[in-house]
Amino acid sequence: MPNKQTLAPHQNEATTIASWAKAVCAAIDARGVNSAELLMQADISPDTLAETEGRVPVSNMSRLWALAVNTTGDDAFGLSVPNYITPTTFHALGFSLMVSSSLRDAWLRTQRYYQIVSNALEIQIQHGEDESALCYVKIPGKEYAKEAIDAFVATMVKLSADITAGNAQPIKILLERTKPAQSDQFKASFSCDVYFESKRNEIYYKNEDLDRVLTTANRDIALKNDEVVQSYLARLLQQSFSKQVTEKIITLLAMGEPNQQLVANELNISSRQLQRKLKDESTSFRGLLEDVRKDLAKNYLAKPQQSIIEIAFQLGFQDPSNFTRAFKRWFGVSPTAFRRQQP
Repeated sequence: MPNKQTLAPHQNEATTIASWAKAVCAAIDARGVNSAELLMQADISPDTLAETEGRVPVSNMSRLWALAVNTTGDDAFGLSVPNYITPTTFHALGFSLMVSSSLRDAWLRTQRYYQIVSNALEIQIQHGEDESALCYVKIPGKEYAKEAIDAFVATMVKLSADITAGNAQPIKILLERTKPAQSDQFKASFSCDVYFESKRNEIYYKNEDLDRVLTTANRDIALKNDEVVQSYLARLLQQSFSKQVTEKIITLLAMGEPNQQLVANELNISSRQLQRKLKDESTSFRGLLEDVRKDLAKNYLAKPQQSIIEIAFQLGFQDPSNFTRAFKRWFGVSPTAFRRQQP
């Protein structure tokens, strides 16, 4: 039986808001496919979808996306999901967006509060002279389905059109994903040029459209809804100290091996305080660092385009041979042998 996913204080994996999964299921049902059966196969409890603050692991959502594409035969399935988005799909954030002062203001709210939707991605905004872009940026070590990005981008385009009463349309869209068989559906859906196999997922709009004052703007209502969103986000981000340390380790790995003092500085505490707090949670800095490296190593080795040397440096190893020795200690085989064993 599927396990029930709820808003958990010490949840360590990437999650998405359950109401988003509910919209995906509505899109599945509209194709004549029984979403309840796919939920069971994806190990997602239907009860979770009915919970106001339910959360679904992104790994389970990725399975649901794959099942949806396989059963419908539509590689562009994600584009249909925005048709089933409601004002409450993104908790109170949806209402805040609708009464923002401008589309750029709505983007800034999306950037600030996106973790309530999903914590597998970050939102960044590139402000240009004539045009700006809303960017979906991958968080290292967290995976997501390409169909999820298709749906997120399509949803933001639809929301942007709704917020501006149709007065703002994207001028171009860049997607990381490979070009799908149904690529014409993307151009038809977005009414602009779409570029695949890009470095990031980005939606571009003209600045004049982003900065136009909206007739629906209502600062008082926006701020009230922001309070509700902030309260929910605070509950979502409540976490163990070891989780905070783990996230700092992941962030700092790309700059080399993070030491205990460096992470303590990032958390504004002393190294001794960090050590004591971790001991209270029956763990240690060295143990957390090794766990992070083990998990990331498996994820990185699943991608054939990354060399063993590149992975070693990404994990903070100055010498690739040290990575090989550590990997053999963790899994009993070399990184090369482990990669050959992957399906």
